[in-house]
Amino acid sequence: MNHQRPANDLATPPGEPSTAHPPIWYYGPEIPIIGSNGMGVFGFSLALILLLPAYGLATFLFTGPDVIQGVQPSYGDSLTASSFILLMLAIAVFMGAFFAWIVSEPQVQAFTFDENQQLLTLTITRRGRKTTEVRVPFSQIISIRPYVLATFDHDGHFLVVYRGAKGKLFEYRLADGTSLEQMEFHGAWLRGMIGERMRELINLDK
Repeated sequence: MNHQRPANDLATPPGEPSTAHPPIWYYGPEIPIIGSNGMGVFGFSLALILLLPAYGLATFLFTGPDVIQGVQPSYGDSLTASSFILLMLAIAVFMGAFFAWIVSEPQVQAFTFDENQQLLTLTITRRGRKTTEVRVPFSQIISIRPYVLATFDHDGHFLVVYRGAKGKLFEYRLADGTSLEQMEFHGAWLRGMIGERMRELINLDK
């Protein structure tokens, strides 16, 4: 999955050993990918399965009666039936893709960690809805887990879990495609602010 690298990341990458982390880490914007998670794939598959009866009915209406009566359909009738079935398949694929887009999980388009305000701001995109901005005080953050997904341990992402209104837990994936150097740099800074809630790096490939 390809992501656009943040053009205006205010957290300077580590260069010299004495480099200090600035008080603000801004990352964004991300490019949301249609059907980029399990719910999207599930939605697409479910839509196709639900439309299977329609395929069978359409096929029977065009070819069934003639086949039952032992009549060989003409070339024109076969072409019409084939065109109709192809149109049905195209509509099914379109509906499946649209359904997958609608049921896809919310994604973080951009975020900001602000040390001075002790605040995490998330810009969240929800399918079929307006983009919303959520403000999470550091005190409501339950954990931030850094994960490495690349086979060659090249990059990874952060998973933030926080407690929202009425005690409901929310979980979002942040900074997909971040290099290991950047993850260590930002992780050390976050650990200094939220303590052990900033967890150690987890390699999912091992």
